[in-house]
Amino acid sequence: MSKELAKILVYGDIHLSDRNYGSHNDYAKESLYYFRNITNTAKELGITHIIGLGDFTYGRFRTLEYRKAVEDELDKQNEITNKNRYELKGNHDKATYGMTEYEYYVSSKKLKQAQNISIGNLNLSMINFGEHLQKPIIPVEENKTNIVLMHDYFKFNSTNIADYGQAHILDNFENWYGVDYIIGGHIHNYELFTGNIAKGNTSYKTVVNYLGCPCRPAYREGHMQDTGYYAILTVYEDKVDYDIYEFSLWDIDKSFNLSLKADKIRKKVDVSDVVKELDKHRRVIGEPEEVIKAMIDIEDEVKDKAIDLLHRANL
Repeated sequence: MSKELAKILVYGDIHLSDRNYGSHNDYAKESLYYFRNITNTAKELGITHIIGLGDFTYGRFRTLEYRKAVEDELDKQNEITNKNRYELKGNHDKATYGMTEYEYYVSSKKLKQAQNISIGNLNLSMINFGEHLQKPIIPVEENKTNIVLMHDYFKFNSTNIADYGQAHILDNFENWYGVDYIIGGHIHNYELFTGNIAKGNTSYKTVVNYLGCPCRPAYREGHMQDTGYYAILTVYEDKVDYDIYEFSLWDIDKSFNLSLKADKIRKKVDVSDVVKELDKHRRVIGEPEEVIKAMIDIEDEVKDKAIDLLHRANL
């Protein structure tokens, strides 16, 4: 049996935040629980590399207690992996208002930025949000397993999948021709499908796997998953094993205040005031979500609804 060279844990959007929104009972506690689960799983499985697929946070942290808890976990994750702790840059990891939490932790060397790495039989390319046309992947090698990690919405024309908004179509995306697996963030539900990327008169079968967001930022009746997922890539000298590690998510009634959610559904939430305020801020530098959160004289449920609509529009 060939020698094991590395064991890589890949996880989807973690969306850390010490703010409560989306009808969660305690989003700060819940998000830290799932972040600690990454640490515990990495220790249990003997993981050598941890890679996040982007959207490290929802905005800036407000409390030092939460920041310390996040930093403690990052320290543990870096110790377990000998500082092989990577994070892609998602659409929520950049802002016009200044440094984001992702950028802060990159600057403090607790996170490594996306980069292409080769280990044994694995070529692993990491592509930040919006960089799929600019950043080249490692040239595909037929005798190796070629994997792309990305934060965006890609699918094939034939893909039967829920409507997540405007997608990039893979059918003729020659830049990634020959790739065996595409593992994605950005989509908050777990999805797995295959298709063929064409180049000239040939095509190559590629597996696309979205790992989802365990924190489940928004509650949608009948569309809530109860299982979280990591991709585990075990790299040997002559092959790469691709496995999915499953873990249980909190029960819905533990995660969400369903009575509060029901009240919000019964009430007609008018977000027109939020739209008017955003229009006033159109010349001010700042992310719309942060502008909404900072608004005064507007009820929290209206802000939550506006932010939820904003997230859906940005998917």
